[in-house]
Amino acid sequence: MLLFIILLGVIFIVLATAVLKIHPFLALLFSAFFVGIASGMPLTTVVEHVNAGFGGLMTSIGLVIVAGTIIGVILEKSGAAY
Repeated sequence: MLLFIILLGVIFIVLATAVLKIHPFLALLFSAFFVGIASGMPLTTVVEHVNAGFGGLMTSIGLVIVAGTIIGVILEKSGAAY
C-alpha cells in the first residue's frame, strides 16, 4: 500500500509540472505532504520531517543554489543570457 501511495505522489509531481504548469518546488512540497499524510503519519510529524529534509538540503547545497541564482540574475541583467 505504501508503494502505491509513493507512486501516486510521483505521478502527481509529473502531472503537476507537465500538465498543470505548477512550479516543481510546489509540486514536490505538495507531494511530500500528501505521501506523509496518506501513509498515516500525524500532521505534526509530517511537517517536522519535511522541515528537516528541506533544512538538511539547504545546509548542504543552499550556498551553491544561491550563488547560481545570483550569477543567473547578473547574466540576465547584463544581457549575456540572450
